[in-house]
Amino acid sequence: MRTAFRPTTIVVFYVALIATWQIAGQAVAAPGAVLVPPSTIVETFVARGEAIALVTGITLVETGAGFAIGAVSAIVLAVVVDRFRLVGDALYRLALMLYAIPVIAIAAPLTAWLGLGMTAKIAVAALAAYFPVLVNLTGALRTLDPRIDELGLVLAIGYWRRLWSLRAPAVLPSLISSFKIAGPAAFIGALIAEWMGAESGLGVMLLQAMFNFNVPLLWTVLLVATAVNGLIVVLFAAIERAAVPWHDSVTSGATA
Repeated sequence: MRTAFRPTTIVVFYVALIATWQIAGQAVAAPGAVLVPPSTIVETFVARGEAIALVTGITLVETGAGFAIGAVSAIVLAVVVDRFRLVGDALYRLALMLYAIPVIAIAAPLTAWLGLGMTAKIAVAALAAYFPVLVNLTGALRTLDPRIDELGLVLAIGYWRRLWSLRAPAVLPSLISSFKIAGPAAFIGALIAEWMGAESGLGVMLLQAMFNFNVPLLWTVLLVATAVNGLIVVLFAAIERAAVPWHDSVTSGATA
């Protein structure tokens, strides 16, 4: 009974939130006011929609490339950690130390080194994305049901075939779950890298709106960035449902 009313409750909540925001924004409406009503944000989006779509596309390209590089690097490192424990543990600790450096701190020297082009943005996005994948996948490989390895020994198959045939399907849910964290992290990393210096991008438009005190545009870009980040999570959630429909994370969500 309660599940049937859940979508209606969500819709009512957001309608009430937007209505309250509209009333509060109109009440304090003035040139340079920090709070602007949603109607003004919609008008700004319509007026600047083409430019916003263009810079969003640029940032998404940086995000996609950075995510791919970061995820693949993390998967390779996780396998090395699992296969060669002595060398792998040293590399794993080095990767953890690298992640301890704030993204905004490492973005500046990378931009100075690689320039204002897309390469620096992709590098920062990759650094932001690799850690969730590395930690989740390494943990999943180390905590696998021992019966999986026992089955591989009974079948007399080597490590690499056992990894691909038996262990990879078992850790796939953890890998895809890590993508739901790594994807948004790559997007935020690309935005931060654009703040350090870029020719174009959603982060550049955000800075320009802030420095020009263009509050409607600032709110519009913020909401677009939030929506894009949310859509990235939704995308990987859809991939998760398609790839591992049998897993608890999918079946429990469907019955909630």
